Amino acid sequence: MSNSEMSSCQEQAMSVKIGRAPPEPKGSFAAAFVLPVTRGGRALLTKEKRGAVTKYGMLGGSARPGETDFQCMSREASEETGGALSLVTLARIAEGRGILDGAKVLYEQAKSFAVKHDLVHPADLDVDTRFDAGKAAAMRTGRATIAKKKQKKAKRPTEQLGVEFVPMASLRDWEWRGKHMHHAPSVLCARLLKL
Repeated sequence: MSNSEMSSCQEQAMSVKIGRAPPEPKGSFAAAFVLPVTRGGRALLTKEKRGAVTKYGMLGGSARPGETDFQCMSREASEETGGALSLVTLARIAEGRGILDGAKVLYEQAKSFAVKHDLVHPADLDVDTRFDAGKAAAMRTGRATIAKKKQKKAKRPTEQLGVEFVPMASLRDWEWRGKHMHHAPSVLCARLLKL
């Protein structure tokens, strides 16, 4: 890492505002997403295949009855990483702790909330190398099967291909987001980054 990169990381670390946010009332939202961000300026995204399209998404998804937004984020983060995120990080997310900038954003069209999460637990800084597609599929199968039975035309479920750390600079670039991210996560990222 060059001196200028180190200086930039130090400036970011000094300006980080970490806090807690209250949960949204149960049943008041359709989905919730979390964007885990390292102090080194990387964000953890999922690599997903939806139908024939493979792009990045955020950790998160549809809420279950009785879940707060943070409980939904934590459960979905566990499922979509195949259980690779540490219990410490999952607990922090579920309790609404470690929220960067202390705020949530809302994407009204999708009735979805999202937060940036301070990913600082050392065990999670290499979570991308521990992803297991088989575990991720097994953790999501039950719900996907139930959803399919409810639909007249069964869509192919989202397939988790992996998780990857992406530089925050990429997420700040609207062209990159448009080309490499699914729509709703792209909108949520733009709002989280105040773009």
